[in-house]
Amino acid sequence: WAPPPRLATISPSPSGSSPMPSTPSSPSPPSTTSSSPLPPPPLATTSTSTTPPVAAVAVARKAAPRCDYSEGEWVRSASAPRYNGTSCGATIKGGQNCMAHGRPDTGYLHWRWRPRGGGGCALPPFAPGEFLELVRGRHVAFVGDSLARNQCESLVCLLASGFPAELVRGGNGGDGGDGDEARKFRRWVFPSHNATVSVFWSPFLVNGTEKSSSSSAAAGAGGLDHNRLYLDQPDERWAGELDGIDVVVLSAGHWFLHPAMYYERGEVIGCHHCPEPNRTETGFFGVFRLAVKNALREVITRAARSPSQQQKLAVVTTFSPAHFEGEWDARDACARSEPYAPGEKEVGYMDREMWRSEAEEVAAAAADARVRAPGRVEVEALEVTAMAALRGDGHPGPYMNAFPFAGGERARVPNDCVHWCLPGPIDTWNEILLQLVKRWRDSSSK
Repeated sequence: WAPPPRLATISPSPSGSSPMPSTPSSPSPPSTTSSSPLPPPPLATTSTSTTPPVAAVAVARKAAPRCDYSEGEWVRSASAPRYNGTSCGATIKGGQNCMAHGRPDTGYLHWRWRPRGGGGCALPPFAPGEFLELVRGRHVAFVGDSLARNQCESLVCLLASGFPAELVRGGNGGDGGDGDEARKFRRWVFPSHNATVSVFWSPFLVNGTEKSSSSSAAAGAGGLDHNRLYLDQPDERWAGELDGIDVVVLSAGHWFLHPAMYYERGEVIGCHHCPEPNRTETGFFGVFRLAVKNALREVITRAARSPSQQQKLAVVTTFSPAHFEGEWDARDACARSEPYAPGEKEVGYMDREMWRSEAEEVAAAAADARVRAPGRVEVEALEVTAMAALRGDGHPGPYMNAFPFAGGERARVPNDCVHWCLPGPIDTWNEILLQLVKRWRDSSSK
């Protein structure tokens, strides 16, 4: 694994895609924000909120209040995680099992998210029995990149802390990376509740051809040194199984930063870090938006034409920022030991725009679902961008490899400042997911 390349100049979206997001309303990120080297455009307002201007909401229900978990602060907690790197070690990808890899500090494990909404929007600790009861006889699927897998493995570990899980598809993978096909497509069942949890590798959400895993492979074996995205084509590896999925959680973003060619109807419509000569840079914001839009549209379209009356919940986990400070292989690339304090770190420009795109497309898809699949699909955003931006302490860092300093201190060492330690901050994503599933089940049972 290696970090994504630095951003190139961001230009308008390719023709045929959704337009660029409008000017953000939140303040400019500090110049030290590592994930956002480009300055934002002039601000339209002086608002200090980091929330996108369009609320990503689905069907408005009169019964239960809608809690906004996206804004808040991390507070210290004496409670221990429900699982650890030993009790759930077979499920966790080795590079995210920070305990097993020798990370010496444990303070990052003792923080809870306190929503700004007050007591009425308190976020309870994860309850495995409650989640499994809500999805009894149902199938929960995570679709996307390695962060989707990260969240899936977190959920499986949380559930398995109370109820036995059986791996029925794919392998444990040991330290298997993204090239391990067995780890890309895995499925667990929880016999106690006849519930299923799956992960589907789909880094673009739509059909695409991934670049080769190394430049040497690209040069020596005819592999691609860039991605190819076919924006008008669904990724049938997950879309083909939608009839059997009740809750689908979409999560992607970081793969869009790599060089890519974009296609629609077989024609090139744009590119990022253009790998072909005489191509005009179009950037990736509009393409990312279109991929999210088309993935949600696929969920709604297939639900609308399905002969069953199955009710679905579609969730988009919003963009999770990276925390590289300086060089990616520096000893202290992401060496924080506790979260940023409120007001200490702004959400970066790029991260905010990715979040904005997802929030707006979720809102549009929710409205579309009410028209084309009424009562069949609800669409929600799991807005984690702001809370994730504060957790530079929660990444594996050098402990993506086991005991990186066993042979003594090293000035240069590979770091993972993108994915999350398990257990770690990403467990909070699933605490919020539990509340979204609960709301969906409450509304669908009326």
